[in-house]
Amino acid sequence: MRLAHYKRPSGITTMAVFELGGALSCLGLLVFTAVGSRDFIALIMGALLGFVVVYGLWTLQFWAFWFTAGYETVEIVYELFLVTQPEYKGLHLLGPLFGILMSAITLGYIFLDRSVKPVFQRKAIV
Repeated sequence: MRLAHYKRPSGITTMAVFELGGALSCLGLLVFTAVGSRDFIALIMGALLGFVVVYGLWTLQFWAFWFTAGYETVEIVYELFLVTQPEYKGLHLLGPLFGILMSAITLGYIFLDRSVKPVFQRKAIV
């Protein structure tokens, strides 16, 4: 008995590339953030978890579907929290709002596109 192998859909490839860009952006923003601050810790966590998401999506790991869904949900919740903070006014609101939009698009894609979920399920070929 062996497991069925699927070809990675182009949407998953695109999503993995965008997630990689997000994780690298988190690392880049660390240069401009005070060490030990709330944002510094959030950027480190975002980068680390982002790289895990990228690996899971790129290699079609069975856990990647739900891990990505959880990661994007936490991203939305954290960015909604940031929107309520006094230091996020004017142009500073664009970052969290853009993050919320991108996370919502990702969640919509993985849950609404019928070609996505079967790729992450393990099915045995007899």
